[in-house]
Amino acid sequence: MKKAIGIRAFSDDPDFQGGIAFLKNEDDYARCFEKAVRYGFEAIQLYVASDGYLSLDSPPKRVEAIARRAADAGLALASLEPRPFSFSLMDDDAEVRRQGEATVRRAMELARLMGSPGVLTIPGYVGLPWDPTVRPIRYDFAYERLRESLRRLAPDAERLGVAILIENIWNMFMYSPLEMRGLIDEVDSPCVRVLLDTGNIVPFGFPEQWIRILGPRIREVHLKDYRRAVGTIHGFVSLLEGDVNWPEVMAALREIQYDGVLIAEVFPHKHHGEAILSQTSDAMDRIMGRKRREQS
Repeated sequence: MKKAIGIRAFSDDPDFQGGIAFLKNEDDYARCFEKAVRYGFEAIQLYVASDGYLSLDSPPKRVEAIARRAADAGLALASLEPRPFSFSLMDDDAEVRRQGEATVRRAMELARLMGSPGVLTIPGYVGLPWDPTVRPIRYDFAYERLRESLRRLAPDAERLGVAILIENIWNMFMYSPLEMRGLIDEVDSPCVRVLLDTGNIVPFGFPEQWIRILGPRIREVHLKDYRRAVGTIHGFVSLLEGDVNWPEVMAALREIQYDGVLIAEVFPHKHHGEAILSQTSDAMDRIMGRKRREQS
């Protein structure tokens, strides 16, 4: 398994809001890649928004150049992450769903250009627990719409050789690994798979159970930790500080012969600076049973 991290962890902006405005040119990307290697990471998950230096509209030469800089630094690329909730495959509005499919197709084209193996896909929501003002989508309609969208997208994914990776998130949807397994099997494509997020499962389940039930359908893994007693969006904590049973998670991954990336999904904090990178790398070494890296 490769130790990976999301590029948004490298922001030096104390008012960071989860975007990539700090990446203004190719050299900014290269600095992040060099820093990732210095802190012991072997792969990186890039992020793409509707605007910025790396966006859905970026020219091919720019996209390929960023990928070359990662390769030159010695980093593999994990899946490409489009901005969460910037599109939906489950909305009540058919035009919104059509635009969502177009976004996933474009993200897959970028991933193909970069040599990235997949596109992280957050398909929309039934509801958002942190925002009670959003209008809920009826659950069965959401499931059916998502399944049909994935069936339409699957031939493009297979043609491009890029996987669509559905992530389990806090969208009041897909709370059971049996449901996730059923969805993937109903779509029936080798290029529609799962990106499993360990921390997102903890409030209502056990990630090791999801791993064993989903088995080879899992293509990538996000490592996050969560304190169950908090019970809200504020319960996410640093790796090894929450309730994820890491020995069981790693045992389950070995049982299913998982050999992909483990991606730390962490974000900078104005009081931590680069310490979050060092702490995360060291925690991942402990989780993975690796020898602790030497401090540089």
